[in-house]
This record gives sequence, structure tokens and C-alpha cells, in this order.
Amino acid sequence: MKFFLFMGLSVCVGILSAPLGAAQAPGSARAAGAVTAVDTAAGQISLKTDQGEPVTVTTSERTAIIHVPPGETDVQKGSRMALSSLSPGDRIVALGAFSDGQKSLQARSILVMTRADLSEIQQKERADWQKRGIAGTVVTADPAAKTISIKAGSRSLTVESSPDADIRRYAPDSARFADAQPGSLAEIKPGDQVRVLGNPSGDGSVVKAEKIVFGTFRQLAATVTSVNPATGEIQMKDLASKKSLTLRVDADSTLRRLPEPVARMLARRYQPGADRAAPGPPASGGRGSTGDIGQLLDRLPAMPLAELKPGDAIMVSTTVGTDPGRVTAVMLLAGVEPLLTASPTATRDIMSGWNLGGEGGGDMGNQ
Repeated sequence: MKFFLFMGLSVCVGILSAPLGAAQAPGSARAAGAVTAVDTAAGQISLKTDQGEPVTVTTSERTAIIHVPPGETDVQKGSRMALSSLSPGDRIVALGAFSDGQKSLQARSILVMTRADLSEIQQKERADWQKRGIAGTVVTADPAAKTISIKAGSRSLTVESSPDADIRRYAPDSARFADAQPGSLAEIKPGDQVRVLGNPSGDGSVVKAEKIVFGTFRQLAATVTSVNPATGEIQMKDLASKKSLTLRVDADSTLRRLPEPVARMLARRYQPGADRAAPGPPASGGRGSTGDIGQLLDRLPAMPLAELKPGDAIMVSTTVGTDPGRVTAVMLLAGVEPLLTASPTATRDIMSGWNLGGEGGGDMGNQ
């Protein structure tokens, strides 16, 4: 499932930016972003900044290029590296002076995190989210008390925000962490999807949050009208509102199809009055229905968009979208006809649990 090598870039920004206050001379400029090309002969680096703007960073023999190891916050503990050692995908913060508007920067110093560094950070972040992360749906929010209560699968939890917690809100048209903006507890409302990283209390009923990412998403049951794999678009009819919608599928969308035996097993589990803890067969080598439904769905093989056909019933979790008639798929589940027949709340129950990674926190990655 693709969500953000979740905090990798964010962590990198923090590490590279933290020591700059002391190192940056008054009046100097800064450009931060990803290296797209290196011209060693010309002494230049092509940079795509965090704002998406192209900048040419020019170096000289006096430019200090310093590699900052993962986890290190003291530039003085970095090591010098040559311009020729840089490569596309590395992250840099260049300090110097702009010319030609802000299209070119003459660098006095450059702080570097390599692609290998970023990969190491991302792996650690992923492992931490898998161990200490949890996803759920907001039930109540109390900004004054700095708490929210969430429903994570069958569990009810209280989330307490740490004073220095990193709180972010997903953008209306994206479930990528890279597109999330700083947020606050006051913005969180019932029904929002939330991911929390933190340590649980002894009985697991309270989580002290270090990071909170939240957003408003839609869970829909729909019928496919047409599919255009070339453009990544699905025309569908919302079964509740009877309105037509355009669903965009991108590289971060997760698509799965339930095998018929698994769909029928889940239909029995989710029909009114059923015991949802009842055992069931595993799905494609994954855990049975006694396990987390999100993990069960994640372990299904990915479904190509071209496999969808007009008339297919789907459950889909989408962004809210700046245009209500055009939304982006976060999670899409096909092969759901037995579920839609069995339970009027199956879409909400399954997609809200699967959205943003299911009960267990899951993988925060792959930006």
C-alpha cells in the first residue's frame, strides 16, 4: 500500500534544517530539495525545490559540500564530499546567494543526504509505524483537553497529543504525506480518518501521540460505468446518491479484488447480527478473518486497472476532492457484490477500517 515513505522526507528536512540557524549567515539564501542532475564539469547541480521550482546551484572550489549522516543534527560531525559524489535523488540544502531572480544560487555550502541515507530513514520510519502506529476513525475530538477518541477496528482508543506532536492534514485531492500541510487538533472532527504514532498505555486504551496525520475521506459503493486505463480514470455511479462520478486512479491508489470465496466469507461476517470474530479461511496466504481486515486486504495481490469492467461493483475510499464530481482513489476493492447484498453498512465498516492502513498502522511509505 502506498502512502508516504511516510516521514522520510519530513525527517530529512528536519535534520538538515535544524542546524542551519547557527550555520547560516545573516542575509544568505537557502534552496532545499531533490537533486535532479549533476554537471561536475560546470560545477552545477540541478535542483527541484520543495516548492516544485527548478533551481541551478552553482559551486566553486570554496563551496563546502558536507554529508550529514542519518540521525545526525550537528553539521560539525558531517564529512566533506566531492561534487562528483552527488547523484539524482539525493537531498540537499544549499546556502548562498540567489541570482537571476531565484533561478540560480551561488552556493557557499551544501548539506547532503544521499539516496541511501533517505532509504535508511524511510526503513526506520516504516518499521516504527508498523510497531507503534495505529489507524482509525475519529469518534470525538476535544481540542481543549488535547485528546481525540478513535475507533480502530473493534477497539476504542483515546489519543492524547504530546505538546510537541507533529500534526498534519491531508490535502483534499491527495492521500500522500508529501502533500499534507501542518494542521491542529482543532481541525480534527468526527468521521475523519487518522493515523497516530505513539506509545500506548499499559492496557492499550490510551496512546500518547508523537505524530498525527488526519484527513476527511469518502467511502462509497458504486457501479463501474466505464474504465480508461490510459488516463487512469473510472466513470462510476454512486449507489447511494445515484450520481455519476469520475474516479482518478494514480500511482498511490491501492486496488484489490476479493476472490469469491473470501467475499462470501466476509459477507457472512458482516451481515447484521453476525459474529465478526468468527473464524474464517485465510485470504491468499494472509491472515483469516480473526485477523485485521486491513491486513487481510493488503495481502491480496494488486489488481490492474484494466481488470475492471463496466457493471462491476466496487467499494472505494476516496479523497474529498476540490471538485465533488471528481475524486482520487485511495483504496478500491472489487469483487464485493456478496458484501453489498449482505450488509448496508459493509462499505463503511470495511473501507473505513482499511483506509490509511487498517487497524495495525501498516506501512507509511512509498512516496
